[in-house]
Amino acid sequence: MKQTVLKIVEKAYRETAAAEGWNEAPSFFEITTPKEEKFGDFSCNAAMILASKLKTSPRAIAEKLKERIAKDDTLSAVSIAGPGFINMTVKPEVWVESLDEIFRNPVSYGNADLGKGAKVMVEFVSANPTGPLHIGHGRGAAFGDSLARILTKAGYDVHKEYYINDVGLQMDNLGNSTLERARELLEKPFGEPAYKGEYMKDVARGFLDKYGGKVLDEPQAEALPKARKYAAETIMEDIRKDLADFRVGFDEWFSEEELHKRGEVAALIELLLKNGAIYENEGALWLKTDIAGDDKDRVVRRANGPTTYLAADIAYHKNKLDRGFHTMVDIWGADHHGYVPRLKAVVAALGADPERLVARLVQIVNLKRGGELVAMSTRSGVFTTLREILDEVGVDATRFFFLMRSTDSQMEFDVDLAKKHSDENPVYYIQYAHARCANIFTTAKERGVEMVPFGQVDKSQLAGEDELRLIRKLAGFPDVVAGCAEAYHVHPIPQYLLDLAGLFHSFYKHHRVVTENVPLSQARLKLVEAVKTVIGNGLELLGVEAPERM
Repeated sequence: MKQTVLKIVEKAYRETAAAEGWNEAPSFFEITTPKEEKFGDFSCNAAMILASKLKTSPRAIAEKLKERIAKDDTLSAVSIAGPGFINMTVKPEVWVESLDEIFRNPVSYGNADLGKGAKVMVEFVSANPTGPLHIGHGRGAAFGDSLARILTKAGYDVHKEYYINDVGLQMDNLGNSTLERARELLEKPFGEPAYKGEYMKDVARGFLDKYGGKVLDEPQAEALPKARKYAAETIMEDIRKDLADFRVGFDEWFSEEELHKRGEVAALIELLLKNGAIYENEGALWLKTDIAGDDKDRVVRRANGPTTYLAADIAYHKNKLDRGFHTMVDIWGADHHGYVPRLKAVVAALGADPERLVARLVQIVNLKRGGELVAMSTRSGVFTTLREILDEVGVDATRFFFLMRSTDSQMEFDVDLAKKHSDENPVYYIQYAHARCANIFTTAKERGVEMVPFGQVDKSQLAGEDELRLIRKLAGFPDVVAGCAEAYHVHPIPQYLLDLAGLFHSFYKHHRVVTENVPLSQARLKLVEAVKTVIGNGLELLGVEAPERM
């Protein structure tokens, strides 16, 4: 409906401009929803935008626009508020008719053609294969997966990828930690492992089961590669399972090691040396990242030969560009804040628009039990794993709670609240609305009330204020999806669903759906069907189940 109203305003502007001799090109007019119903269904700032350009008072412009806007049959009222905001009210019958869009294509309701098939890569999680996923990784996983679902619904060709950092000192540390834990298990002298979590003992047990204790007597040059490979593969297998159980899948698991083996990192360095983006100083190679506002240039190859993580990341992003992705969405932890300008500099150095790289940083998750925060430290190996939370509160609550807040804000995950089966728990509240809709259909069937096509219902039965509040909210779903896709956000979807569920529960409390009045019952059943459809579609975007019974 918002797009319909926008077109009405734009048409009115073109007609007014022609009549008044305005030479200004049409500006972007913002259509918003007033916070209070008394101000109408929509408000437009067109007059405010045009005032400075036309050097006329916004209210005078609003008066001229209002004359033509009011002629459209879609609207029942048009008024001017404040310095020149144009408030518009849509006719009740137009709102009711808008439900037909839901019934025509229930599964695809909310789809948009913003992307027009453009290829987008969403790279997320990408946790080092040195330990199990913790709850911070879980938040990034839920966000990345849901964002990919939203972008797909908005018309983009989305590819999901996990980048495996399986090269470098961290992998040697992992191998050494496995060997030290193995020695500890066999009660041999052992050193302090770099990775201290209890999970390393399980990895070491599996390593000993496969190779036997004699592997510890082998030269380090032989034992370490075995330990490193076994540990990385074992941990990645667990990561894959945890993510699959979390309803997160990937189109590709991309290995950093393969970049090196194929020579892409070395070739990339040579390319950037030629175009002047990399220079040599005291035997090391440096990337000129100061051009992107970074605080200093960064090493890509050390003087003694090894390349840095940044070098591989440069090659990886070139690989993404070479694969034809128009937009690259990177979802990183909050500690990567300084990495954003570096990678944008990389994209620019590769001859591409740096705006094609979209970085989203995921802030930390604090766990709360019994009203108290739980102390955690990944460095010491004391942290809550994603698996622990999934086993305790379930996939639905975990995903929903991770997605309720914007990723740029820290969050407290209240385990006790997530486990509640009551209206206090937001995901339960929404799922119960969906199940309640399903139960209403069961009741209608038991009482012999026939469900009929929308075209056959008495639509005047849906013109009440409570019905219209629900319908307005339902009509706004496509705009919420489109807004999330444009801003690369997810959290407006959970908030929208909470609002919709609240309106529906309130409607159900005050109005019986299945009554002795058959025309009224049939009309309200269609409204309930629309609510159920939209809640289901919204929960699907979050990767949360929409139960028929609770």
